[in-house]
Amino acid sequence: MKRIVLILIITFFVWIKFEDFYFVPVIAISGFFFIQLIIDSTNKFAFREWCIFLYCLNYLIAPAITYQFDQSTLFYPMKIPASEYFAVSIPGVMCFIWGMYASKTTIFTPNVVKLDRDSRNNELLLRKFVILGVALQIAKPLFPVGIAFFIYLFSSIRYVGVFGLFSMNSGKYWKWICAVFLVEFYFAIKAALFHDAMMWVLFFALFYVFIKKPKFIFRLVGLFVLIFIVLSIQSVKSIYRSKVWQQSEESSIGLFAATTLESQSDVGGENNLLSSLNRSNQAWIFASTKSRMDRTGDFQGLHILGIYFEAAVLPRFLFPNKIKSGDKEIFNTFSGHVINNSTSMGLGVFADGYIAYGFFGVLIFTFGLGILFNITFKFIESWSKLSTFYVLLVLPILNYAIRPDCELQTTINHITKGIFVFGILVMFTKFNFVVELNKELIKRSKKFA
Repeated sequence: MKRIVLILIITFFVWIKFEDFYFVPVIAISGFFFIQLIIDSTNKFAFREWCIFLYCLNYLIAPAITYQFDQSTLFYPMKIPASEYFAVSIPGVMCFIWGMYASKTTIFTPNVVKLDRDSRNNELLLRKFVILGVALQIAKPLFPVGIAFFIYLFSSIRYVGVFGLFSMNSGKYWKWICAVFLVEFYFAIKAALFHDAMMWVLFFALFYVFIKKPKFIFRLVGLFVLIFIVLSIQSVKSIYRSKVWQQSEESSIGLFAATTLESQSDVGGENNLLSSLNRSNQAWIFASTKSRMDRTGDFQGLHILGIYFEAAVLPRFLFPNKIKSGDKEIFNTFSGHVINNSTSMGLGVFADGYIAYGFFGVLIFTFGLGILFNITFKFIESWSKLSTFYVLLVLPILNYAIRPDCELQTTINHITKGIFVFGILVMFTKFNFVVELNKELIKRSKKFA
């Protein structure tokens, strides 16, 4: 009850300040999950709350801020009025939340004692996970393109292993955590791709809070620091990528540091944090797509979704002409923008839904995406009955898929292949946990005999 009162008070004062009605549901929805993220993160692994807040940030908060400025001064302006935009985005976010909570799951409230026990009984196996995952990450460029994605997926087992080790003995394995993250950031800087590094830091923060249960003020300050770091990286990454990919400068830690200082010293234009927030959200792409579809009326029904499923599920050696991840044709056709091959942008589930059936397409697609995530939770929940340790597999399976800017094709692809890859892993490792648990129970029975 206190949380609701707090949200209502904040919403009231924000509404008085900006005098825009759409700020009421924007602040109410986003504020609720923000408070959930801060307060309840010690009682549960707040992965789902973080995912929802990420969508609120992209589709509600960022556009609400963007609409406060003269659109003609922005590089990525909103092409439709705020009333039109929020009339679709707010119900869409609500349908997404509905889908995410469509059925109960226990994977976000694992028994910490059992998690520690399963980790302790398989300490050697978890070490092997970390070493193998890091080795695969380093050797990934050596593998054929056809299996590179599976190698990428399986290499993320390093985080599952190191999180398990940390939960078991943080004092002993904090160096392992640091080493894994240093390797991650090194490859992020070399490739000028920062998503994985940022997301794994955020996941570890959620996991740390759940395991260690720090005080409220520590959690609040930590969250704001993380948000600031993410926005700062967003503000510098496009400039850094331009230098590396287009100007052929050699990627390095030194170049990244110099670019960061250059970006922070430029307080105007496209390099400030406001511009970063605008660039990182999906709202302007959705708004542009809606504007274009309302103008042309060429709604596609389930045709595009069928193409996405084909690309995600069917093997390429049998269907060589299926679209590739990052293909620009659909984006260029329906978004109202044309981008080249060096630019990475995706339509996102809101735009895909509107392309299909307009307003009701957004509701159907966002609810469907929430259901897809919920089904994934159920798969992992079935694995967790073998060992609590397996709840950590939610991270590599949904690491990329929960991105609001992720192409729906890529989301389906990641989840499908992730469940397949880690389902095999569970099949081959579950005996380790069962055998070790039986050994422990036998030892205890002898001790008390």
